[in-house]
Parts: sequence; C-alpha cells; structure tokens
Amino acid sequence: MQLTFSFDLTNNFDMDDEVFLVHNIIEGMNLKFLDSAYSNKGRKPVVESKTMLKILVFAYINRKYSARDVEDACKYDLRFRWLLDNGKPPDHVAINRFRNKIYSFMDEILHQLVNLLVEQGEIDLKSIYIDGTKIEANANKYTFVWKKSILKYQEKLMQKILEYFGINKNLSSEDCKKLVLLEFNNIRNICKSKNIVFAYGKGKRKLEEQKKYEMLEEWLDKLNIYEKHLNILGERNSYSKTDKDATFMRLKDDHMKNGPLKLAYNIQCATNGGYIVDIEGFSNPTDVRTLTPFMDKLLKKYDTKINRIVADSGYESEENYLYLREKKINPFIKPLNYEVKKTRKYRNDISRKENMTYCKAEEHYLCHNNKKLKFEKIIYRKNKYGFKSESKVYLCNDCLNCTYSSDCIDMKNKTGLKRIYVSERFEELRKESEKNIITEEGITERLNRSIQAEGVFSYIKSRMQYLRFKHRGMEKVVSEIKLLSVAINIRKLSSKIKADKLGFVRYKEII
Repeated sequence: MQLTFSFDLTNNFDMDDEVFLVHNIIEGMNLKFLDSAYSNKGRKPVVESKTMLKILVFAYINRKYSARDVEDACKYDLRFRWLLDNGKPPDHVAINRFRNKIYSFMDEILHQLVNLLVEQGEIDLKSIYIDGTKIEANANKYTFVWKKSILKYQEKLMQKILEYFGINKNLSSEDCKKLVLLEFNNIRNICKSKNIVFAYGKGKRKLEEQKKYEMLEEWLDKLNIYEKHLNILGERNSYSKTDKDATFMRLKDDHMKNGPLKLAYNIQCATNGGYIVDIEGFSNPTDVRTLTPFMDKLLKKYDTKINRIVADSGYESEENYLYLREKKINPFIKPLNYEVKKTRKYRNDISRKENMTYCKAEEHYLCHNNKKLKFEKIIYRKNKYGFKSESKVYLCNDCLNCTYSSDCIDMKNKTGLKRIYVSERFEELRKESEKNIITEEGITERLNRSIQAEGVFSYIKSRMQYLRFKHRGMEKVVSEIKLLSVAINIRKLSSKIKADKLGFVRYKEII
C-alpha cells in the first residue's frame, strides 16, 4: 500500500514571498499566445504554459539559470512545489524546450509587465534613462574572424587573378569572381572533351589542364568564403564562428583593469522609476550607433508618453540629436567636452575655436594674436554609415611669422596656416542639450540616470551573478536578458512591497 501525505504548502513560507507575487502577476497577464507555442503535437503538456512561465521567472529571481537546477528546485523546493500545485515536476528537457519556444514572446511579456507597473504608478515613462554595458558571449574566442584580415587576403587573391589574366585595371570582387567562373567552366569543358582522368597521389604527374582546373576551383572557393565572411560581418570588424552575432569588444571585468578583448554583446537598457522599461542587444560595440534603433523599438510601444531622454556622453552625435529633435524628445545628453571644458589646460589652449572670438557680422574668428581666420568654404562629409554633415572652414593666411604658431598649429600641418572647422548645426544642438543638463532639473535627471541606469547593470552582474550569456545568437541572447529583466522588475516590486515604499521613485540631490 502506498502512503501519501496531504498538507498545505503555504504554511511553510512567508506570505510576502516573491512566489506569490510572481503567481499573481503572471495570472493577470494575457498569455494565450503561449498555449499555441507550447503545444506538443496535440498532446496535453505535463505542466501548463502559465505555470512553466511562473517557474522560469521565479527560478531567475533566485539565480537559477540552468535547466537542471530548475528541475531540482521543482522537485525539492516547497515554493516551486506550490507553483506546480503539488503536481508532477517537469524535467530539464521540458524546461529547456519551453524556454526556447517562448523566446519570441519575451518582448510582449516584458511589455505587459511594464504596462502593469505604469497602471500601478510605479513607472511614469516621462524620462527614460539609457545606458549600455558589455556582457560576454557564449562563444569560443579562438574561432575569430577579423574584417581587416579578410579584406587583405581578398585583395591579394584579386591581384593574383588580375595578373593571371593580364588585366591592368582594378576590378570589383564580383567581377573577379565572374571572370574566374567563366575560365573555370571553360577548363572543365576542355577536360570533359579530352576525357582527361585526374591524377592523385604521390608520384603521379598532373596534366596542365588539371592544374588549371584545381587552381581556379581553389580561387572560386576562397572568393566565396571571403564574400560569406564579409556578409556576416556587415559593419562590424570581427565575429566568432561559434556565435556569428557576437563581436570582439573591450570589457572592464578583467582584474588587471587592462580592458581585454572578448566576444560580447552590447546590451542597451532603458529604465524609469528604478525598473527596466526595455532592454536590447547590439553587435556594435559603440553606444552612439545604438540610440536610434533602440529608440525606434521603444517609441513603437510608448510613443506618446516619452518626453525626454537622459544619456551620457557616449551617445552624443549630430545624427542622434537630429533624430531626437525629429521625434520631439528633449535631449539630456552630456556633451563629450563637458568635463574637459572645466580644466585649466582646455581654457588656456589657444588652438581651440572655443577660446577664440567670433565676429558674426564679418564672419571671422580672432585668434590669440588678434589675427583673422576668415571664412574659406563649406565642406560636406559623409561617414561610413551614410550620414551627411556640413562644416564651415575658416583660414588664417597670416600665420607664418606668428610668435604663437607653435602653440596654435598642429605639427602635422604642412601648410603652416591655421584652419578650423565649424559645424553650426551640431554646435547648436550640443548647446541645447548642455543647456538642459545644467539646469536644476537637468542635474536631477543626470543623478537619476547614474543611479537607475548604471544601477541596473550593477544589479545584473553583482546581485544576479549574470556575467556571461548561456545561449548563442542575437535572438536568444536578447530574449534571455528580457526574461531576466522580468525577474528583476518583479523582485524590485516585491522589495518595495516588503518595505512599504510603493510609488514612483525619483531621486533628488541632497544638499
């Protein structure tokens, strides 16, 4: 006879535990889409989709990221047993399968949680604090591909091809490939018409037709490989063969503080009220290129509510300023020269245009020696991403006998004449942002950015011990960090409930 016990699991842990909050929040969500994703060829799953999501979120709250650790918790942890309603616990295969199937829905789940927090007055979305960090990828660092090396090898091969065909002009890689393919097909047809049997092995002599055939075949293979690598790289400089979305970036987690190069993802986070509003991953290591695509996704969800963006100097660019102006969002971005402008060295540097006097009526600058830098021309520049900028050039023709020329003119300048470049549109946008951040409101906003945005990454790495991604590929990495964000938001809400400090949080400077 089998002996069974019946008891109430809720008597074994505190009623303010996170498990109840996870249960209540997920029960209140509209998650019908999970049922279709979790269907297993018409068979009823062992654990319902909502219950599986509760288990995963609660596991992440407790820093259990491995499917086997979650399986053990479902067997032996009373809180997980309560979520399962004392039913049969899922094994690690079912947990992993469910996690892989819900990755495409994590954005919607996080969105619903944020909307719930907005309704409860925990988030107001007026000010969005943005920051980025690098998290190491789950990739082999020795399976690297570098763009410069691929371009160098491709160029050498193309030169060899042009020499073989006796062509003096430069051709594109596509034209070189067509040329080699045409000759390869020609040689192959010759070999077929002569019934040539290729010789292999030691001591066997190859015919000239076979040598040409193998050489052209090798060239075609290499050209295809280089083309494939460059397509995967896109605008990036490197990637890993084990995780093609990961890029080599400088991380700060090395104990020697020397910023080692590691395969990683650039994670961008938007916070408000101490909660994660949205989080995304990028293969580009620089923050300045992530603001526009990140904001596009953010504005699709909360277009009418966002009033201002607060970010550090890593996001400053003319392109980003123009984007925010177009979207009618106030920029609170610290200029790159904001801190250095305060130094004595900067103020005493006579070579800088900021330390020269500008005469708007006559459109010229006066240098330290009261010599005029007159307007010369307008130049247009286009960066590698296609953005066009306009700059005015001012030139001084009376620098050759100037006593201050050694301090004013760069040693690399061969003309010996002082020339400065002024982008009026960028300067205007920068002043607008600087004007915003030096106000009392701007100081408060910068304080909140440093506490909330940077605090989230500290919480992820230190408190949650999430230092390296467990999965590979951009889609899985972003979904994983969104699942972790759901867990962090619920944990944050639980802490505020326990401390009886519910409500929107906005830190103020203590004087």
